[in-house]
Amino acid sequence: MGKMSAAVGSVATLAAEPGEDAFRKLFRFYRQSRPGTADLGAVIDFSAAHAARGPGPEAHKVVRSQLSLSSVSDHDAHRAGLQPVSKWQAYGLEGYPGFIFIPNPFLPGYQWHWVKQCLKLYSQKPNVCNLDKHMTEEQTQDLWEQSKEFLRCKEVNKRRPRSLLEKLRWVTLGYHYNWDSKSKWLLPVGFRVSEPKQGS
Repeated sequence: MGKMSAAVGSVATLAAEPGEDAFRKLFRFYRQSRPGTADLGAVIDFSAAHAARGPGPEAHKVVRSQLSLSSVSDHDAHRAGLQPVSKWQAYGLEGYPGFIFIPNPFLPGYQWHWVKQCLKLYSQKPNVCNLDKHMTEEQTQDLWEQSKEFLRCKEVNKRRPRSLLEKLRWVTLGYHYNWDSKSKWLLPVGFRVSEPKQGS
């Protein structure tokens, strides 16, 4: 418990320093850790919190969110590869209205479909990604097509150059935040998402 309290305190100190963006500082804090060595004591674990609702410092902040069961019909949910809304478990955080966490609303096998959709469609222009700062728009035009042959290669070779998709870290849809100018602007996003096929 002492270790967790110390972790919460150290993260709070990181975020509280004046003159620096709190999100960026926290991002660097967790990114600098070697895999498996990060102290995750200050991270909210929704699965543990809603299962045990124990005495941890963050557990009391997790609340059950009510969803409108009529917002999406069971037929439409199934077409999108989702379970009926009545089976979803939704959680929020006290003091953060509008934030909703839904653990795995997908039908079996459909997570892969949506991962592929994200990589194929959402990485396309006009959406902004981390590669744009280092490459021209033509070089990042269709990351999926440029990378799919690399990704099909099962052989792990450290000398092989990484594909662009392996270098992709984030893509922004809608509002894009510019870290340099601290401003945001609206991107015209207009993708047609195809319906999942069985077994894809």
